[in-house]
Amino acid sequence: MSEPDAGDLITIIGKSMGYVLALPPLAATDDFFGAGGDSYRAMEVLSELVVRYGPDDSARAERLHEELVLAMFDDSTPQALAVVFERY
Repeated sequence: MSEPDAGDLITIIGKSMGYVLALPPLAATDDFFGAGGDSYRAMEVLSELVVRYGPDDSARAERLHEELVLAMFDDSTPQALAVVFERY
């Protein structure tokens, strides 16, 4: 499987966020919590993204998940989370 590029990641993350919120996909700068998200749904989104698109190495996947959790509570937009994902 080829790795998604930054634009694709933003779209993928936005779709995942919209799905758990029963909304259309969130745009790049839409705030997950502002759209009605909560911490439980945030963890659901992040876990799914790491499993589907994260690194195969379990230690790196765990670090990515930890960084995404921190990032989610700092800036919960698809664009901000894509930046974190790109480092892995």
